[in-house]
Amino acid sequence: MQLPQELKAAIDGNAFCAMATHLNTHEIQNHLMWIDYLDNNLIINTEKGRQKTYNIRDNNNISLVIFEPHAMYSSWEIRGIVEEVIDNESANNHIDKVSNRYTGHPYNRDENVSWDEAQIKDREMWKIKVSKLISMVRPQAKSEPE
Repeated sequence: MQLPQELKAAIDGNAFCAMATHLNTHEIQNHLMWIDYLDNNLIINTEKGRQKTYNIRDNNNISLVIFEPHAMYSSWEIRGIVEEVIDNESANNHIDKVSNRYTGHPYNRDENVSWDEAQIKDREMWKIKVSKLISMVRPQAKSEPE
């Protein structure tokens, strides 16, 4: 599925997403996450060994709501599957790229500090194939009374 240009622009503008994974057959777990894309796949980057990493290995269905950073009443609901988990050094490099976009510096450390020196746990990336995308892009509600 083709990702809309407005969604890519929102992600490039530091959109956040609410991500839901299956904790078990009766519960859903939610997280607020940074988001990225590569071609027409969405990318989530997370620390290895977190509960959500076990969740996605047990059930690769995922749901995201990505919020337009400059118009809080505009968003995209996305349903899909994690079709690939990438857990090599490229995931660490990717979180630095994303962190630079969101915060202006590498992930959890200063510019010239290594991963080992900062004692940062390794990362993994989830490549998400979008199966359903619902656009809820609309003009932002007025903040001034009429």
